[in-house]
Amino acid sequence: MKSGLRIVILPAMKLCATLFALTLLSGGASAAPRAPDEILSAVQTRLESGESLDELIAMLDDLPSSDLNTIQAEVEKAWDEIHRAYISAFEAEAKEQNSGALRQENKKLVRELRKQFHEVRDLPEGPMKEALKKISMPAMDQLRELLLPRSSRILEIGGPALKQKRDLALGLAKFRNGIRTANVATGEEDSIAVITGAEQKIAEDLSDLDREGLRIMADNRQIAEKAELPEAERLGIEELNTMRLLVELRALRLDPKLCTAARGHSTDMQEHKFFSHTSPLPGESSPSDRASKAGTSGGGENIYMGSKSPHSANMGWFYSPGHHKNMFNPGYARVGLGNHGIHWTQMFGG
Repeated sequence: MKSGLRIVILPAMKLCATLFALTLLSGGASAAPRAPDEILSAVQTRLESGESLDELIAMLDDLPSSDLNTIQAEVEKAWDEIHRAYISAFEAEAKEQNSGALRQENKKLVRELRKQFHEVRDLPEGPMKEALKKISMPAMDQLRELLLPRSSRILEIGGPALKQKRDLALGLAKFRNGIRTANVATGEEDSIAVITGAEQKIAEDLSDLDREGLRIMADNRQIAEKAELPEAERLGIEELNTMRLLVELRALRLDPKLCTAARGHSTDMQEHKFFSHTSPLPGESSPSDRASKAGTSGGGENIYMGSKSPHSANMGWFYSPGHHKNMFNPGYARVGLGNHGIHWTQMFGG
């Protein structure tokens, strides 16, 4: 095989594999493969050529359990070898891309990009507005590429050889899912998810973000689950914290009570048709009033109207100088985010 990997087939199947492959290539196949050796041979041929396995997977439901057992045993041997070999190759490539002179160059670039970002944040609001578009967001995007390695980028740099190994592993993963379903295998392991999950973990392990900040973000997920926080609010807070870590600011701890205060203000703005940091409702005039009523403290506040998406709210604030300064204020330690309809409120505390 071109990749240097092989499908493990029983010795008695080797001649059949060669003959069956020749039949397929010559266009002389007059009947679909039925016996275990024919199906395994067809799987091998199609994996090598990159052809679809859908027809072979569809046949599995009609096979007796004895044939399914034979096929599954061989597939498991091949799966163990091929997917491990690919993940090893992917990990080696990822580490190579994150070492040596290139890593030192990247660190130097990261320092410069962060410096540019904070210089813009310190500008007066007038000149800052245009600089947010021309300097701050391009810097943020580049920092994301440098500090949050993506599996797709590792693959892209890895080139055709790594892609070929991945295609082989994913093809076998698809067939393995099919045989496990047809043979009612125990467990619900998704073979494709095994590969993509391993890729994602390897990429995440190479992240150069502050470890304490990443721990705070992990804690926030648990806090959000315990408080039954709406998923959109949790994602909005996580997106903000990711951006803060990229520019070397601490991650903010999720304060569920600030979320309650923020959600209440968003609800009030929509239901009472106003858009302001000052509420007409008794006892909720200012952000600090609303935070106190929810049983916590807070002062900084951003408000947004126009979309149900947390990303849209964050981007609206990012490009607005005053809101941007709140989002990236190094003095804050806690955050709450509250949504109602197309209204969002972001609150900060020390």
